[in-house]
Amino acid sequence: MTRIGFLIDGDPNTELMTALYEHDDLGVRLKVPFLVNEDIRGRWWGHGTMYADDPDRTKYSYTPPDELDYFDNKGPVGLIGCRSGSAQQKFGGVSPDAGVGVINATFAVEGARAAAHYVKLNGLRSEIDGLGQWLGYSAVKSFVKWPKDGSARELSTTASPVEDMPLGPGLNLKAVAHAVTSGQRSPEVTYRSKVFLETFTKANREWGDHLTPHFGVRDLLRVAAWQPINFVSHQAACTKETVPVDGKDLQTWREVRTIATSRSEPSWKVSDRFLFTYADIGKTGLNRWLKLAKAYHRGIDPLIRLLDLEGATIDAHVMQLGIAMEAIGYHALIDSGKSPGAANGTTVEKRIEFLLGEVAGAISFTNATFAKDFADSYNSVKHANRAMIPPAKKLEDYRNGVELLRAWAALKLGVKKNALRQRR
Repeated sequence: MTRIGFLIDGDPNTELMTALYEHDDLGVRLKVPFLVNEDIRGRWWGHGTMYADDPDRTKYSYTPPDELDYFDNKGPVGLIGCRSGSAQQKFGGVSPDAGVGVINATFAVEGARAAAHYVKLNGLRSEIDGLGQWLGYSAVKSFVKWPKDGSARELSTTASPVEDMPLGPGLNLKAVAHAVTSGQRSPEVTYRSKVFLETFTKANREWGDHLTPHFGVRDLLRVAAWQPINFVSHQAACTKETVPVDGKDLQTWREVRTIATSRSEPSWKVSDRFLFTYADIGKTGLNRWLKLAKAYHRGIDPLIRLLDLEGATIDAHVMQLGIAMEAIGYHALIDSGKSPGAANGTTVEKRIEFLLGEVAGAISFTNATFAKDFADSYNSVKHANRAMIPPAKKLEDYRNGVELLRAWAALKLGVKKNALRQRR
């Protein structure tokens, strides 16, 4: 996506700068043309350059402001977390020396009246692939009527407002749903329920404060589905930016562009299934997960990141799963009453045996030798002096290890063992 417009640097003594606003899979950026010897803002891209009129770099700024405001015929954009990137310059021509510099931004808030309003946020919404299906929550409902006389069935779909779905006390975590449609004049009308995860506070908070529970819920869906579920879109809210409607101030939500959250197009299919859903764990289980993910992050993070290793070798998968297994086993032993020293001195095999005891009756594979088998596979990858394990055996151990840790997480959140056995 490319737009051309103007950049405001916040300095009342400088003129507007022409800028090209872009966002794609590589990030959010501005491309800014400048006159090398006439515009002091060209120094934003003077990396390593010695300036005779300012050898100590104290008279002028050599980095762009952290926040910048851009606008064009489509509206304003607030850019947060700005930093200078590469630049190209042309010297010695007939015309004045010119350059084009790149400014990279962490977040772009489209429609923002002022970037400064979004340095900290009041609200953040995230559309997560499969979230509505996992929650069993939708703004679209379909009804089928089967006439008793055997005539053709009647199918009706309604799209109507639904109540917000509270999910936890932290930052007023909840889900909100909106129905979108292709329009009534088309011969084929499509309906879609867009479900967002929302955090909202009266006092503005750091982006990271809002993003932490959003990532937590996304990761929970990854564990439940065991596929690389991603964010689809984000929207930001600031209480300083509202719209008056019927005598009331209506909160606005602005579209956010960023690569900080690895967004992608939705890919959830009707045939996809979860090992467990919100109906199995409820609000209590969801909040248990957010606490568990924080306490066990040294093991849960590498477990979830396995889904990002597309194309990697089985050795890479076993290595990362082994890291997860070691860390989760370590913390689980401490939670059981062992001291950190005793837990640290427990071998990988014994840590796995402990986890197997916690999931007994909830996994599909025979666990008689699994602890030793997985430890052997893990150590064969980790240590060059260990005996090599055939790739097929490592793959089997990897799949069983993933099942073990997913079952362990599900049980911690309140899923019943019978439910896990039936869904394998």
